[in-house]
Amino acid sequence: MIPQWMELPENELHKISAYGVHGKAVYHAFKHYPIHNKVGFVVGSESPWVEVYALLNGAKEVTTVEYQKLLIEGTNKVRYIHPVAFAEQWKENQGAFDFAASFSSIEHSGLGRYGDPLDPIGDLREVWKISCLLKQGGLLFLGVPRGDDVLVFNLHRIYGPLRLAIIMTGFEWLATFRGNTPHPVDFTWNDFKGTSGYNQDLFVLRKI
Repeated sequence: MIPQWMELPENELHKISAYGVHGKAVYHAFKHYPIHNKVGFVVGSESPWVEVYALLNGAKEVTTVEYQKLLIEGTNKVRYIHPVAFAEQWKENQGAFDFAASFSSIEHSGLGRYGDPLDPIGDLREVWKISCLLKQGGLLFLGVPRGDDVLVFNLHRIYGPLRLAIIMTGFEWLATFRGNTPHPVDFTWNDFKGTSGYNQDLFVLRKI
């Protein structure tokens, strides 16, 4: 799968993402904030499309952290690990990664939708754990729904001015990418209007 996806022309790369052109924001962010020869990990990945975007932008190695076991074939630059095993190795991995990426995953944490224990701040805990594993100045490419602050139980959270500010604590907000737009977009107050979970943005954050 990965070798075939790596051969796709750029204008067809959105096809490998379950989120279509919304997911393409990850690819553009990787191009704009280079990860060439960097080591990173992906949180929540039912198929390795984010990993392919990272490899296409020169990532040295990517670790996939996912509850559902993935069979990674065709490359030695991507490895799979279960989240529990990844957490158990936190001492070895503390401050070891240059970047992390998560698209449409964190907003589900702690809501029990996927069998996880209920935790009102489950999404925040996930970001705190990610921060511990990033090097100083490491980048987090975080894709979450934005709009009004809303909890749609037990589906997902939508991030408005309150929750978005909290989840970004400890990071510098560098840029926002949206859909197939190759450059950062100007984020305005109007972007918080509406409650649709389909307004999925990609926020580029730097650990401070």
